[in-house]
Amino acid sequence: MYALFDLCFQAPPNLVTSEQRHAAESVFMDFRKKKSPFQLCKFILDTSKVEFVLFESAGLIKEGLIRQWKDLGPNDITVLRSYLMTYVVSNTCLSSYVRERIVQVIAIVVKRQSIDDEGQDRRVLLTETQRFITSGNMQMQMVGCSLLSALLTEYATTVKSSDVGLPWEVHFFLKKQFEVTELKSIFEFCLQALKELITSVPVPIPPENKNLLLRLITLTEAILNWAFISINLPKKLISVFESDHNPSLRPGISWKETILDPSVVKLFFELHVKIRHDPELAHHTLNCLVQLSSLNGIVVAKRDHRVEYLRNYIENFLCMFQKIDTIIPSEALGFSNIIRQLLICFPRTLLAFLDQKLLQEFSKKIIQLTIHAMKASYQKNNLDDDASVFREAFEHTLEGWMSITNDCPGAIKEFKHSSSVETFNAFIQCNLCAPDGTRGTHGDEEDDDEIGDNDDESDRVKFKDILCTIGQLGRKVPEHSLPLLSQLFEDRLSRLHGQIQRKASQGNGTIDKVLGSLYEDIHWIILISANVLAYYDGGETAIIPIEIMQFSLAKSKEVDVETSMRVLASPGQPVSDIPGYQSTDPVIRLISGIFKYAEVEKRAVEAGLGHLLSPEVSSSIMWSLQRISLTYLVLQETFYSEISMSLIFAFGQNSEGAAWTMNFLLDKIISNLNALHSEPKIVDETIELLSCLVDEKEKARQVLKCPSLFLLIQLEAQSMNLPPGAKRGLMKALVQVGSTCEDQTSRNAYWSKVLNPLSDRFNEIIHRPDIKKVYHDEKIRMSIISIIESFIGVVNGSSVITVQQIFLFLQPVLQQMVELLNIYHNYPNIVELILEFYGQTAHIASFLNQEECKILYQRSIDILRMYTHHNQGKRIYKKEMEEEQFNDVLLLMKLLTSLLSKDFFSLVRGDPGEDTISAADFCLFGLNIIMPLMSLELLKFPSLCSQYFKTITSICKFYPDKICNLNPLELQNNLIASLELGLTTIAGVDCVFSLCCEFIQSICLHIMETNNKDVPIYQSIRPFLKVRTYFGSRAKVVKNEIFGSLVFLITFFRI
Repeated sequence: MYALFDLCFQAPPNLVTSEQRHAAESVFMDFRKKKSPFQLCKFILDTSKVEFVLFESAGLIKEGLIRQWKDLGPNDITVLRSYLMTYVVSNTCLSSYVRERIVQVIAIVVKRQSIDDEGQDRRVLLTETQRFITSGNMQMQMVGCSLLSALLTEYATTVKSSDVGLPWEVHFFLKKQFEVTELKSIFEFCLQALKELITSVPVPIPPENKNLLLRLITLTEAILNWAFISINLPKKLISVFESDHNPSLRPGISWKETILDPSVVKLFFELHVKIRHDPELAHHTLNCLVQLSSLNGIVVAKRDHRVEYLRNYIENFLCMFQKIDTIIPSEALGFSNIIRQLLICFPRTLLAFLDQKLLQEFSKKIIQLTIHAMKASYQKNNLDDDASVFREAFEHTLEGWMSITNDCPGAIKEFKHSSSVETFNAFIQCNLCAPDGTRGTHGDEEDDDEIGDNDDESDRVKFKDILCTIGQLGRKVPEHSLPLLSQLFEDRLSRLHGQIQRKASQGNGTIDKVLGSLYEDIHWIILISANVLAYYDGGETAIIPIEIMQFSLAKSKEVDVETSMRVLASPGQPVSDIPGYQSTDPVIRLISGIFKYAEVEKRAVEAGLGHLLSPEVSSSIMWSLQRISLTYLVLQETFYSEISMSLIFAFGQNSEGAAWTMNFLLDKIISNLNALHSEPKIVDETIELLSCLVDEKEKARQVLKCPSLFLLIQLEAQSMNLPPGAKRGLMKALVQVGSTCEDQTSRNAYWSKVLNPLSDRFNEIIHRPDIKKVYHDEKIRMSIISIIESFIGVVNGSSVITVQQIFLFLQPVLQQMVELLNIYHNYPNIVELILEFYGQTAHIASFLNQEECKILYQRSIDILRMYTHHNQGKRIYKKEMEEEQFNDVLLLMKLLTSLLSKDFFSLVRGDPGEDTISAADFCLFGLNIIMPLMSLELLKFPSLCSQYFKTITSICKFYPDKICNLNPLELQNNLIASLELGLTTIAGVDCVFSLCCEFIQSICLHIMETNNKDVPIYQSIRPFLKVRTYFGSRAKVVKNEIFGSLVFLITFFRI
């Protein structure tokens, strides 16, 4: 029967016709469906030499066993198991994948039999297996190791193990049975075998010994990675444990004597030292050591046991380094993981119970590994694999060291300071060029005039975690880090002045190697300084780190506040030129260094030397100014139990220092937007800085008082060169500032300067008599795009205080946008912006009164009709057009959803109802308009599909009566048809099925409560009684929703 298949595999491809190959495939497909295939498979195994055929035959035996287990007698199973065992033992030349397939079948048989014989056959098999491994015959050793590996696989991964036709709970029961009885015995056997091998095997390891050693270490690794569960957990929780691919070592109490034996840890360290130069073996020994470092649970429940185990592990860890000269790159990550696991699984309080000398040696070794990994990562090319490995190892060891220093035992308190200084200095040296650093001394330095050009991800993002930890380390030794950073910064700024003057005098407009290297230094000094001075990752209010505040307080007796203010307010003057500059507050001095570089950039731009600036450093300086502004500027004194007077004078509310700083930052923002608008990253960071200055009421009030604010207003009105996003962000910030005006008169005066010029520019274009002739002109189109972006910024900047005035300003704009859409309906970018403008305006609907809402509803209906008028029936013949329409319809759906929230807020606030159109009425009317555009192809876009069903389900849940009495009936029919699509055709969006079920439940519940079956939708939902036929593989995900819908429907139609 298999002759044709044999022929196809043995013959060259050019001699096998397509018909023959298809015939062979058909034969084998039929072969897989055979019932009781055991005799046939035996025959094939005994006679065929084609390994793929042997592999498939073994697979068929497996499937037959699973399928027909209940029909087979005990004797049949025993005979089959014996045959397979004999076959594997007698055919020692089998390919590994065939052998593994057959021993997998043997493992499945043993596992199934253990239900009835409580593991008797399993114990017999293990005895045979151990005999194979100790026989000295390499082939038999491989067979024995394969059998052990197959048993571990079948018993360990109960969630992923072979489906042998048993309930999941039985799988778990068998795993526990195996765990308690044989798993420890296998582990002890492997340990004994490894002990014998390590003493007898020479170095380098012969191939025959290496194979056995690899299999034994792999088996041990699998046992150490075993997901031990000591209690009977519910199925769902067990699944969580089993799905953990990197579980910690948590054996049961029966393992206590074995796992706490000091020789176990010692064995693996000695084994690693012996085979460390073989990457294939060393990888597994390191994994074993990492797992041993994570020991926890009941076997070390007593503190004495944990301390003793930790002591033994650290001693062997340190002893290992006495036997190795240099760390291999492949080892670095393993060693760092050992340190991290030790400090995670063994609380820092346990370290206090260790011998002080041992703890100090361990701490020193961590620092040595940290600095070694750090330097090694910088000696390699950034794209080198070894550099990535060392960088990750550096992160892990640094993280481990920081966990010790955060709450260090007394034994290492003295060592903590010197090691923190050493690590901080090493990081700075790695990132600076000679003579202060080592960057570029190993031939690893790239062209610094191209920094940031080769990688879209900035250094502050790529190295975010490392910089954050280094910043934390610097804050632990502020008396060292702050003066050092200030000195380095001031030295680079002085050299930068000279280099720019040199380039200007030479008339050279390029950044050469020297200047590029200098910029790279400044770039890293800025990143490190900002991370030392402040930590802010979004969310909570940024406050000055306690270490910085305490350091500033401690220096208060040595600080002259007036001198500190003079240093801060003199960004164009070298610090050394200011009398008494040594008495400057160290925190203010470092911040002033950042300000000085910002001033250098501003003056270089004014002198026409902007081409000599580094865009990457410009971006970094703006980011650092954001951090400083968020943390220091207009600081809230109530947030601190004690506060430095110098910081209050420099950055406190209503202080002269804060006023000067705010105006200085606005000048820098204006300079960037004027001169560096062609650099998107710089512009984005600049707008982000502006947002930081107005995001709080007190800061915005300070901005309102700045003389430079009106220059910023003029810039918004006059500049056409800003990127669209920048126009939006700029106008948003200006509107936010307007909300801080003290009275209506001053606010009106402010709006006349900010909003009126925007309105005038818009009216000037839209009211041109020849607009329909010149609308396609690029200059006009760009002006329109710029203006719409500004309008969106106006909406985004509105608040509860200003929303009424803002909407009054926007009313004529909303009406004119409809005509603008009519003109530019063939320009997708403008259409999308107009729709986005409406969607953003809809967000403020909750704060409008009924009359204003009516206007907004009407204008939204107008824009829906205009868009549908130009797009209904449009033929889509390009993928790009389909995506454009998807974006447009998604924006329209978001518009409807945003307006619907108006009614939700009214319900929550308890606003009295009025005899007006509701948001739900508008949304349904709008749906009726755009429904013809909702094709099946568009609904295949997950985000649009999800938004559509969220919208209709929300309306149904809050306003089921409106859904039940839809008019026209065409909309009702469309809704029902879309529900059926959501339950059947649309795949890949799991929430859609649930939303459809919620829709059905809401309708049924409403009709039952009102006892009104005369509504038009009553008969339309009857077909959904077949909801159970609508789902296939998604049943598990939405099981509750399905049953809930069925219960509602059955109850509903029986009433």
